[in-house]
Amino acid sequence: MIEHSNPTLGIKEKQALSKLIDQNYIAEGNQVHCFENELSKYIGVKGGVATSTGTLGLHLALSALDLKKSDEVIIPSYTCRSVLNAVLYSSLKPVLCDVDFENYNISFSEAARVLTKKTKAIIIPHMFGCPVSINEFKKLKLHIIEDCAHSIGAEYKGHKVGSMGELSLFSFEGTKYIVAGEGGMVLAGSQKLLKRLKNLKEPNSNDHLIKYTYRMSDLQAAVGRVQLGQLETFIRKRRSIAKIYDNAFKSYPILLPKTQRDSKHIYQRYMIQIPGNINTFMKKCLKKGIKVKQPVKPYALHEYLGLPPKDFPNTEHIMRSAVSLPIYPSLTNKQVNFITLTIRGLLEDHAR
Repeated sequence: MIEHSNPTLGIKEKQALSKLIDQNYIAEGNQVHCFENELSKYIGVKGGVATSTGTLGLHLALSALDLKKSDEVIIPSYTCRSVLNAVLYSSLKPVLCDVDFENYNISFSEAARVLTKKTKAIIIPHMFGCPVSINEFKKLKLHIIEDCAHSIGAEYKGHKVGSMGELSLFSFEGTKYIVAGEGGMVLAGSQKLLKRLKNLKEPNSNDHLIKYTYRMSDLQAAVGRVQLGQLETFIRKRRSIAKIYDNAFKSYPILLPKTQRDSKHIYQRYMIQIPGNINTFMKKCLKKGIKVKQPVKPYALHEYLGLPPKDFPNTEHIMRSAVSLPIYPSLTNKQVNFITLTIRGLLEDHAR
């Protein structure tokens, strides 16, 4: 069975963990601080604060902006439920907008349409490794948090995603681009916000702020550091697989991943939109030995909030038609070839 997602782990990760265990220190310490510094340098920002999960990192980022209860935060309707959860944790009001039909990213025109005087921030996920055109969103004059859980290493106009907003969020959960089992990190574009993030997490500071013990362990950070060192190799492998898929499926009446102008996609997911019933298609793939998934499930965010589907037509279409094919560095050439031949055959059957 070819899994939909698999981490790429090996001897280097084992050696890093073994060395740390021999040192008999596994709580948050030097490994975490080195990981924070290394990722911040790679992205090109002032600094970062590691957290126990990506979701809690997003909550910490919202808390650092010092927003008031009931302030509005715009988020896309088609993204992970964790984004909605973080907004609700913060006692802020989520305002949903539709996404782009072709690249799954938040729609600028829809975000502008739902903007009100109470709107103070926007969370912008770079979905499945495809960078958002951040510059146009800056016209909205809102606090921008980039959600880079899917997109570490992607670029827009020569800038790494995560370097263009005030804050950015990264995740190292087991299905992400680089993994640590769990964990996240918030990066800051200014010393002011970096200090604020650290104060919110540091339990022994002298101020009277509420503190969040969202710690990452050195065990997680040690694995994350090794993974970060291999990131460019991971990106090259995923792009090479994506190119094979592009060539294999380009003649079929399906929508393949779109790369925006001036951007570099990293293919955290290889998304296709197909006609017909995606559940039937996924079951056929499973019978052939390939796990194909619907990445946002079971519902889009507007359904959790009871909002009318007619206000989110692109999200509704994507939920009915989009699936993700396996794409990760540990796939062998034989497996990639099997996937392309099998999916082509199933697409031909599916179209009949």
